[in-house]
Amino acid sequence: MVINREEINALLRMNIYRSKEDIITDAIRALLESKPQLKVEIAMDLYKNEKVSLWRAADIAGMTMEEFKENSFR
Repeated sequence: MVINREEINALLRMNIYRSKEDIITDAIRALLESKPQLKVEIAMDLYKNEKVSLWRAADIAGMTMEEFKENSFR
């Protein structure tokens, strides 16, 4: 499914979303709900690249710090 600019503009004109950023946020939320493993992978990437602390990465992944440590250091 390809969404083009006109479809995005239609969502905005109909006041379903206030901005393109809101559309992107909702799309990413839906993606992460349908593929929860992506949350873990994103958290691991952020942690490994020193963008977030271990605690924050575990929170993003929806895990305890111990669970995150076990998963990220395999």
